[in-house]
Amino acid sequence: MIKPLNIFKKNNVTNVSGILSEPGDKLEARVTNSNRKVVKIQKDNGNLKYSATQYPNGTVVETKVTKKK
Repeated sequence: MIKPLNIFKKNNVTNVSGILSEPGDKLEARVTNSNRKVVKIQKDNGNLKYSATQYPNGTVVETKVTKKK
């Protein structure tokens, strides 16, 4: 299970360890042309997905999807 993160503050490897803990885990981060900051995390072969988008005005929208096994 992913612990809540403030993904838009400065983090380093020591305080975000465990996000990529198993083979197949994915982390994607990008800044869009419209200056949105987007982070996506996928764990457990896609059974757990988390994404967050920070808009230029500072609003953060977070989404967490967990598939039933």
